[in-house]
Amino acid sequence: MRFPKYGNYSLDISGNVLEVFATGAWNLKTTEFFVEEMHDIISTFDSKPWAALMDARRWVLSTPECQTRLTEAIKVNIIRGLTRSAYVLDVGMVKRAQLERTHPSKHRDFISNNYEREYFHKYFDALNWLHKERFSPIVKP
Repeated sequence: MRFPKYGNYSLDISGNVLEVFATGAWNLKTTEFFVEEMHDIISTFDSKPWAALMDARRWVLSTPECQTRLTEAIKVNIIRGLTRSAYVLDVGMVKRAQLERTHPSKHRDFISNNYEREYFHKYFDALNWLHKERFSPIVKP
């Protein structure tokens, strides 16, 4: 299998959920573009509680600099209303271990009692968990 030289992503807001699809190997430039676009798009939540659903099954890891930048971005997101994150990963533990390094609770300079993240192998399991936590991509009329 061949992977693109640089990673890619797509962002979409549905209901009170930010959906993220990540692919490829991320470098710092990809991460910076992602963070900038993400912070622009989450302003539509207007600091109300929201969740993130990240499908990372086609993601191929990132550099340590990316992890540091993502950690800082997640902290900003929490301040702006992020309360739940559901990560969909394939079965291996390497991606999860790398993503755990971005968890704000691992850093003593940041405390949030209202933020939780969970990991899933199936997209619909992640959706079901978010639904139980009162977050849904389904827009109610």
